[in-house]
Amino acid sequence: MSVEVSYKLTGSGWAQCVLTVDEQTITTTASYLSHALESLLQAIVDIVMGNTEATASFDEEPGEYRWLFKRHNEQQVTVKILWFNELWNHEPDEKGELLFEATCRLRTLAGAILSASQQVLKEHGLTGYKDKWYEHEFPLTAQNELKRLLDEGKASLKTENI
Repeated sequence: MSVEVSYKLTGSGWAQCVLTVDEQTITTTASYLSHALESLLQAIVDIVMGNTEATASFDEEPGEYRWLFKRHNEQQVTVKILWFNELWNHEPDEKGELLFEATCRLRTLAGAILSASQQVLKEHGLTGYKDKWYEHEFPLTAQNELKRLLDEGKASLKTENI
């Protein structure tokens, strides 16, 4: 099973994230109204830490891509991406339009997300990221935490909350 994640700053206050799991691909976008990269990193950190569910939000103008992560066991996670036409409406997940759903290996997904975030940092640096993303600093804390967890092998070991 292959998993690829690409995260690019596409302009001032805009980002694009492409997720591919095997033959399925989705492209989502986000504006600076939310801190999409930090939200994505924190959600995957939560899942790696043993939470059974986590959510990341990519705010649009208008609308929202909501990434839902559900951990099934030590190794498997399902990713669903929902679309909502309204921003900040706090609609329940059931009201969203399902755009993507795939199950993959947790460690592979976590590694792909970490790699995508590292590429953003390499390309823009801390200052360049802040210049392009306006209100938010690069999510270094969440990135470092994910790296630490993967280095320690937590993505396949931590299961007390399952």
